[in-house]
Amino acid sequence: MSDLFDVLDPGGNSTVNSGLGAGLPGMSATSIRNCLDNVVLPPIYTMAYSATMKAGGGAITRDALQQLLSMTDIPRESISRILMTAEPSGGGGILTQRDFNLALAMAAMAQKNMSPTLESVAFHKDDLPLPDISGLQEFAAKAAGAVSGVAAGAAFPDDSGDPWSSVTKTKAAAVGTATAAIGAVSVSDSAVAGSDGAAVKKERSAESNGRASVSSANTGAVSVPTINMEAVQWQLDLEDVKIQESAEKGGLVFKHTNYEVSTRSFGAMVVRRYNDFFWISNYLVKRYPYRILPNIPPKGFPDNRIKGLTRFACAIQRTPFLSRDPLVIQFFSNTDEFSRIVKIGNFDQDAEQFDAKDEAGNTPLSEVNQTYQSFEDYYQRIMRDEERCRTQITALEKIARYKQAIGDELYAYSDTLRTRNMPGESRTGDPQFHRHTAGKRRLDSNLNELSMNFGDASLLEKSEGEVIKTISAEHLRRLYDIVVAMKLLMDRLRLADRRKEIQRVNERAEVSQKALDAMTGRSPSGSGTATPVSFDRAAAERLERTLQEDMNELSRLEGEQRCVEVRFYQELAKYRCYDSFLQTLYHRMVEEQIKHHTLALNAWKQAILTADDLPANPMDFIS
Repeated sequence: MSDLFDVLDPGGNSTVNSGLGAGLPGMSATSIRNCLDNVVLPPIYTMAYSATMKAGGGAITRDALQQLLSMTDIPRESISRILMTAEPSGGGGILTQRDFNLALAMAAMAQKNMSPTLESVAFHKDDLPLPDISGLQEFAAKAAGAVSGVAAGAAFPDDSGDPWSSVTKTKAAAVGTATAAIGAVSVSDSAVAGSDGAAVKKERSAESNGRASVSSANTGAVSVPTINMEAVQWQLDLEDVKIQESAEKGGLVFKHTNYEVSTRSFGAMVVRRYNDFFWISNYLVKRYPYRILPNIPPKGFPDNRIKGLTRFACAIQRTPFLSRDPLVIQFFSNTDEFSRIVKIGNFDQDAEQFDAKDEAGNTPLSEVNQTYQSFEDYYQRIMRDEERCRTQITALEKIARYKQAIGDELYAYSDTLRTRNMPGESRTGDPQFHRHTAGKRRLDSNLNELSMNFGDASLLEKSEGEVIKTISAEHLRRLYDIVVAMKLLMDRLRLADRRKEIQRVNERAEVSQKALDAMTGRSPSGSGTATPVSFDRAAAERLERTLQEDMNELSRLEGEQRCVEVRFYQELAKYRCYDSFLQTLYHRMVEEQIKHHTLALNAWKQAILTADDLPANPMDFIS
């Protein structure tokens, strides 16, 4: 079949090569990001940096950089990927000049139809193309005017009705604007007002009805979830692992299917069986019970098992903390049998331990607790997200089947237009009347050509159906896996909830304390009285030991509960960040529809030329 219908990547790019350092052996991710430090860049880089700095209010913000990149006339999908790649993890939406230069260099390469990746920039650092930014002078003048307006005390629009917007308009505001979007429930913004540097803090806490209550308070820092923001984890279309069925069966007596697992980032190919994938899935749940984890497909569907295992393996490699786990690394890189690796390796398989305050970072624990209070509301939202994704996947699969059926029927119709070698006609009657005329021969020739036009249209319909099934529905299924993973996480968190146990231990401790106070003669207010003559010291010591054990148990339970709440707060923020993949998903879906309809339009235009050439004079068929 022609390459016209072999549509493997609607975006036209290979997304496999976007891992840092994967395409340049011997270079680490840090050295790749520093590749332009010793390169003399053209003056346009300095001009663009100065204009973007002014547009960002004294800092290179993500929004300001996005405005600049939009003037380079490159696709929106490329702009999104450049922003996600250039922005450093943990940068809070603020980019350095090094990050800015990398972003502009990637944009210049995208303009020349080159791969806009960090590896490409490092490889072509000595012959980088010159970025073409139309309207840079106007952008710089507009940015300078905006800065002068701020200096003159220009008032900003009131955004108190938007709970996700930042009220800051200075350098501190850039952090709030860039990071408020990833907040789980609420964001505390610090606003710097006036030239005297006085600050007013607005605390915004989301209520169950979705509205925000705003209250003024003292100066405070911007509060956002402390989560890993490496861009690769949000790019669900990236595939670092390839799995195929091995020709050789495993086992001496009872044969089982082996799978060849090739991982590009490790440059290794290992042989694993389904039970190995199942074991590593259980290990991840045991090791990271309070995290969003990939789902392993059920074993009962061998036809789709390779696709499901591929999604599972790629999701592990995209998730930073999973891909760095020592046992996961051995799973994808060690060629020994996995059971032997687990047996001889000294791997920590206990649940991860962490300090809730350290994990929360600058986020107040009261805010984390407030988010956890809405646990059931969020669970209902996840349920609705799951139903919506399932409906969308079913609809796309139906559309794909309809397209395949339309293609089959169009091909069957085109086959009827083709002239066949039939037996000669009867000579009964006048031979002149039964002889094929020039009009009839012309009609047969044009119908043959029209049959080919219909055949081209049928191939296009079937090709579109295949693309919808293998790309659009497949990518949406990966987003659905995230929703299901979040639902399973919330089920685990619900089982790990310690609030009822804390309440029970508290009540027991209060009873013990009251009994001890009554026995020793102390009043609940703390003012002691004379010890009774019948004071039983042994019983009092037993009560004190019981009370101390309850307090220790209470401290342990409260610590576990804080860990559950902090993890829920962070994973909820991470779950919301996955919505950024919708831009890539729908861009490719719409782009593929445009591509298909353009090809279909050309095919039908060719068909109408053939149809217009069919003989239309009735006399042409009898004379």
